[in-house]
Amino acid sequence: MKKYFEYIGLIAFALFSFYYTEKVTKIMNNKDPVMVSIKEYKEKTKETCKEGYYTTDGVVLGVNGKIVDIEESYSNMASKGYDESLMVFEEVSCSVNKENTLENYIIKGNEVKNSVSLFIEIKDMSLLEKIIDISKNQNIKLNLIMDGKTLEKNKTYLEKLYLDNYDILYSGSAEEDLKMYIKTIKSFKSDKRLYCISYNEIDNIEICKKEKINTIKSIYYYDKNILLNTKTNFERGNFYIYKENNLTLKELNTLINYIKGKNINIVNITELLD
Repeated sequence: MKKYFEYIGLIAFALFSFYYTEKVTKIMNNKDPVMVSIKEYKEKTKETCKEGYYTTDGVVLGVNGKIVDIEESYSNMASKGYDESLMVFEEVSCSVNKENTLENYIIKGNEVKNSVSLFIEIKDMSLLEKIIDISKNQNIKLNLIMDGKTLEKNKTYLEKLYLDNYDILYSGSAEEDLKMYIKTIKSFKSDKRLYCISYNEIDNIEICKKEKINTIKSIYYYDKNILLNTKTNFERGNFYIYKENNLTLKELNTLINYIKGKNINIVNITELLD
């Protein structure tokens, strides 16, 4: 029995020593000039979430904020001295986010990002290379819209584009075709989020939410006069869809110049909605 109490005493002493050491270490760390500087930087740079909102048509996502992770940042700098390049940040999530809006169409990106996203509806791939050449010369990324069958058939070429940040969204409406799309995209070995898109007469939110994929919806679908139509309905955060045809090819470069002239960024859907 005596030894039992001795063991209990030793364990209690060890726990107290650990607790005391930890408290002393924290007190010392808090007085460290590096820690003081990290805390000051945290207050200076913290960004709160720019919250999104719901409408009768769908949801406009918020823009997540960020805040310095004090402990991780201090761990990086403790032996090296204060260095802002070693800061570690935590994401501050919005309450209206992609995870809890699967039941809703995403109808717009948040306006605070000062960006829009352009989509090309792929039909037969005949003009895609010329369209991509325009985007590369302009140093922008487009989004491509297609069904699973088209993606699988042209996966060698499309994989290169996808890994070069040309996002590919699903526009079909059949469950088996959607599964083909998912399987093919996953074979590209990328961790980017997948998206479905509803527009014109295509509506696939029901099959897409079963696969936990968000659905984007756009009313801005143009198969001709893309410059005039986009100008008429131009607004930050919007998604604009253009058909793969010679009319789009003819006006695309001028359209991109118009958007750039308004000092608005053209980004892929991943960047717009992150």
